[in-house]
Amino acid sequence: MRRFVVAISVWLLALGAATPAVADADRCTARFPKVEWTTVAVDAPVTVATAGMAPAMSDRFAADVQEIARQIQSEISGLDGTAVCLATPEVGLDAGDLVARGQRLHAVAFGAERMFAISAVEIRMVEDAIAFGLPHIALHQVGKELGLAAGYPQPLASTIAHWYLARVNGNAERYHTELVVALFLDDPNPQERTAADATRWVDGAAVDPFLFDPQFVVSPMGDFIEYAVNARGVDVLRDPTQETWGALENEWRIAMRDELLEGRRGSWGAEWGVAIVVGVLLLAVALAWQNHRRKKRAAARRPTPPLDESLFTSGPDSSLDTNP
Repeated sequence: MRRFVVAISVWLLALGAATPAVADADRCTARFPKVEWTTVAVDAPVTVATAGMAPAMSDRFAADVQEIARQIQSEISGLDGTAVCLATPEVGLDAGDLVARGQRLHAVAFGAERMFAISAVEIRMVEDAIAFGLPHIALHQVGKELGLAAGYPQPLASTIAHWYLARVNGNAERYHTELVVALFLDDPNPQERTAADATRWVDGAAVDPFLFDPQFVVSPMGDFIEYAVNARGVDVLRDPTQETWGALENEWRIAMRDELLEGRRGSWGAEWGVAIVVGVLLLAVALAWQNHRRKKRAAARRPTPPLDESLFTSGPDSSLDTNP
């Protein structure tokens, strides 16, 4: 009798664990009814269903979803109950009125529906699409929790998504290095900036559904979010106000300038920084010009071959001397 009770308990637990997975396939089917979806098990706050994929590929992408979703959930939450639908290009997701006729649906995040769909046109871009798309869904829920009538604002939402994307694809350090120089050339005196000079981080309303092509969402600006989180903690992402983010941008620009000048603001100053950058550029131009002149002189010193007199005769008996 005891064994029978234990068996029934295990069966009920298994049935309960399987219910979210079935619901996930049903949700993908409800949105894309012409596609046959297969559920893939993941240990994450989201569920995954795939279409047209071999089991090995499904498992690979499901693992990407699991890792990224866990990270987002631990930092900003908002992904509970999200369904992720992954399909190969051959499947052909019915975009309905989401895109113009004849265009392909690449990736779309449904914030209100808590659903993310990808057509894996570029296999190498699937992980990037997941890293960029899921934060929009999470931030949509955060906006609801904060009571924001227009949702979590743009462009701050997409900049946060770029932060996740840069960490996933391993470009965060490279972007930081590029921005250290780019921001200095844009404004070598960031300490003179006022709140009015800051980017309008919260002026745009949330976009839902949010459609994008993962091949064209690259941006280094996630480095700004990295600075903000390091400076004020991850809870700053739940404070989408211009006052907060305008001040953070100016702080970030000053910190980047100081990093470029090794923090010697008192002794070097921005003017010295400009002189250093201009000096490097002038040196590069001078070296290029010197190399050009060297090649030109080398060509001028090449020996001239002897004159071929046969070029001036019309035949074997011809002579240059026309006198009898």
